[in-house]
Amino acid sequence: MGDRQVTLTVERSKTLADGVLPLPADPPHERAWLGLAGAFLAAVAFLLLIPAGWARLDHLWGEDGARFMVDAVRFPALGNLVTPYDGYLHTVPRLVAQVVALLPIEWTAAAFAIAAAMLRALVALIAFAGSQAYIRSAPLRFALAALVIVLPVGNSEPLNNMANLHWFLLYGAFWALLWRNAPRVPVALFVCLAALSSPLAFILVPIALVRLFLPRKEVPITFLAGLAIQGTVMLFATRRSYSNDEVDPVQVLLASLLRVPVAAFTGSERVSAFYPAHGNLVILVALLLVAVPVAAGLWFGDRAGRTLVLLACGYSVLIIVACLVLNWSHLLQVQQQEVVMSGQRYSVLPCLFLYTAIFVGLDTTPAKLWERVAVGAGRYVIGIALVISVFTQLQVPSSVRNGIPWHESLARARAECAAGAQDTRLEHQPDGWFFVVPCRSVG
Repeated sequence: MGDRQVTLTVERSKTLADGVLPLPADPPHERAWLGLAGAFLAAVAFLLLIPAGWARLDHLWGEDGARFMVDAVRFPALGNLVTPYDGYLHTVPRLVAQVVALLPIEWTAAAFAIAAAMLRALVALIAFAGSQAYIRSAPLRFALAALVIVLPVGNSEPLNNMANLHWFLLYGAFWALLWRNAPRVPVALFVCLAALSSPLAFILVPIALVRLFLPRKEVPITFLAGLAIQGTVMLFATRRSYSNDEVDPVQVLLASLLRVPVAAFTGSERVSAFYPAHGNLVILVALLLVAVPVAAGLWFGDRAGRTLVLLACGYSVLIIVACLVLNWSHLLQVQQQEVVMSGQRYSVLPCLFLYTAIFVGLDTTPAKLWERVAVGAGRYVIGIALVISVFTQLQVPSSVRNGIPWHESLARARAECAAGAQDTRLEHQPDGWFFVVPCRSVG
C-alpha cells in the first residue's frame, strides 16, 4: 500500500509539473538556426556600436580590472576560479579574465567588452527559445528576447562589462530551466556556470525542483550542483558592507517603484527628468501600464501562463527589494539629484522579469475585439515607450565610460616601468579604481 501511494504521488507530481512547465514544439529547424545566428550577430553589434558601447572598447570597468584581470595575471587559474569575491563565486567573469590574460594587454578592455556582449546576446537567444512554450506569438517572443539587448536600464552602468553580467546570466538560467527540450549538454553547462556566478541563483530552486519530475534531468541537476558549491562558498566567505545607513522602508518602496515599473519604460536617466517634474504621477502611469497585461495574463492564461506571470512578478519584487535593503545607503534615496542612477544595475533583472509577466499577458488575451482594446492599446504604448528609450540610448555620447581610456592608462604604466619601476599601476573606470601588476605584464 505504501509503495502504491508513493507511485501515485510521483505520478501526480509529474502531471502537475507537466502542466506548469509545458513542453514546447520541436527545436528550431535548420533555417531557423541561421536566423538565430543572424540575430546573435546583430545583438552583439548593437551592444558594441551604440555610442555608449563603442566607448567600452577602450574603457575597462570596475572589477573587470581591479579584481578579475589582476588575479588572472598574478595568480594560478585554478585558484582564481575557486576564490570568492564580495561573498560569492564569479566563475564566468574569472574564466573570461583567464582567456583575456592570454591576449596582448592592449586588447584587454575590448576583449572584456566583446565577451560580455556575446554572452548577453546568448542570453537573449535562450530567452527566445525557452519562451516558446509560454508565448505563442513569435513577434512577442522576439520582442522579449530583444529586451535583453535594448533594455534601457541595461545600457549604462551594466553595459558590456563582466562585473555586472550575472544579472543577465540569471535571467538566462531562468529560461534555460523552463526550456524542456533544450540542447542538453550546452544548456546544462550554462545553468551550472550561471549558478556559480550569481549570488541570487537560489531564487530559481523551485523551478529546478519541479524540473526534476520531468525528463532531461541533467539540466536541473547541474544547476543544483553549481548552486550547492556556490552556497557552500557563501557560507564561509566574507561580504563587504556598502553602508551602515539605516534602511528607510518608505524610501525602499519609492525607489523600487521608480527603478522597476518606471525605469523599465523610460530608462534610469529619464527618471531624473520625469520624477522631479511630475512626482508620483509617473509611478501611477507605469503601474497602470503594467497592471493591464498582467491582469490579462492571470485572467485568460492557462495554468502554465498564470504560474509564470505570478512567478515573474514575484521575482521582480523580491529581487529589487532585496538588492535595495541589503545594499541600502543614502545614495539610493529618490531625492538624490540623479534619482535612480546610483546602483542602476539593481534594475536589470527585476525589469526583465516584469516584462516577462507583461508579455505573457499580452500573448494570452483572446482575439475578441473588446478584450483586445485595452491590452492592444497597452501593447502599442509599451512599444512606443521602448522605441523612444532605445532612440535615447543612441543619443548618449559615452554614458559612464568617459574616464581614462585603456590605451592612455597603458602608456602611463609603460612610462613608469621605463623609469625603472618593478611594478606599475593601471588606472581604469570608475574614478579612483586601479590595479597593480609586474612591469613584465605590460610589455
